[in-house]
Amino acid sequence: MRRLLLLVLLVGCSKPAGPPAGTREFVDSRGKTVKIVYPPRRIVSIIPSTTELLYAVGAGDQVAGVTTYCDYPPEAKSKPKIGDIVVDYERLAALKPDVVVTSFSTTRKTSTDIESKGYALYSVEPHTFEEIIGSLRKLGALTGHGAEGEKAAASLEARVKAVTAVAAAPGPTVYIEHSPEPLGTTGPDSYMGDAVRRAGGRNIFDGGWRLIDWEAVMSRDPEVILIAHDRKTGYEKRAGWAGLRAVKNKRVYFVAKENYMYPTPRLADGLEEAARILREKNP
Repeated sequence: MRRLLLLVLLVGCSKPAGPPAGTREFVDSRGKTVKIVYPPRRIVSIIPSTTELLYAVGAGDQVAGVTTYCDYPPEAKSKPKIGDIVVDYERLAALKPDVVVTSFSTTRKTSTDIESKGYALYSVEPHTFEEIIGSLRKLGALTGHGAEGEKAAASLEARVKAVTAVAAAPGPTVYIEHSPEPLGTTGPDSYMGDAVRRAGGRNIFDGGWRLIDWEAVMSRDPEVILIAHDRKTGYEKRAGWAGLRAVKNKRVYFVAKENYMYPTPRLADGLEEAARILREKNP
């Protein structure tokens, strides 16, 4: 009898279990219906942008694993690693994820392999501010943080509207460089290009991400140059550099690449920075 009483007391004092998980279906950026355990308690993110978006909607505690490239927010660095651009499937299996979150077009082969192994995979593909805002809402819903996702989306939406309301129009022509070798830029049809456009810049290139020849920049002679990578020197060695309008007018700017290279709320920092730059001599 004493043993039975002790057992009853121990059970009564134990931490109550959380509500039993069910399943729900969500449609991702591919238009694919993905069934997941809901709310997901163990999420693996395989690219930096989705890791950042998950934290932005308050799902950081549910993130069970990330890649070695997932370094923002700082808390993500301490999460178990499942590889870099190559996934270690033994580590992934050990984490027993309820869902793997990614951007399918960026990780097409890896994502296909992950799905073939039976894991639920959910993709977001933001290319504009509207799509980043939508991704925050979708990931909030996916993770059981609908209110936090809505709050993050509304905050980003407000920041974008505040900039576009005062952006100079028509603004100066702009060349933005995200890679020095090979030489890489983007037109307006990417999230980086979207930030430049909304800030009031007129991109000298069309389309989205692309590799170019330096001669193409010289022939377009931009009024403003934004450098969004780590190289800070050696530009004077480029043919015709000194003759460019942006160089002669001292309108070459080295900007923080992390504020332009990811489709996350940090892109608003880049938007605000670009708007300040473009307004300097374009009232």
